[in-house]
Amino acid sequence: MAALLVGTATAIVVTQHLRDDGPVASSIHFKTKPDRYRACFRLTRSDTVEVSMVDASDRVVRVLAAPETLAGGDAPHCFDWDGRDASGRPVPPGPYRLQLHLAQADRTATSGEKLSISKAPPP
Repeated sequence: MAALLVGTATAIVVTQHLRDDGPVASSIHFKTKPDRYRACFRLTRSDTVEVSMVDASDRVVRVLAAPETLAGGDAPHCFDWDGRDASGRPVPPGPYRLQLHLAQADRTATSGEKLSISKAPPP
């Protein structure tokens, strides 16, 4: 019985380790437009994804896309952000990052790449 418990615990640890290995997205970059920002990325595999912008404290300031199925591979996925929070108020200057929540993989990943906002957008 003890061997069965140890084997089960080991399998859970190994499975968790495999699930958390590797990046969920690549080629993450931001483009600044006169009235908006564009966040683009490629997924390493297809999944149902919620796309958000987070502040320096990793708080979600705005959901850019409700959960939707996105293809993995070479096709880029791009989402626009107007620099406003969920209430429509301009966000304060500072660093912002892209956060992806993948439903099937049960993972949330925040980009290392930062979008630096130096001034708030016009009201």
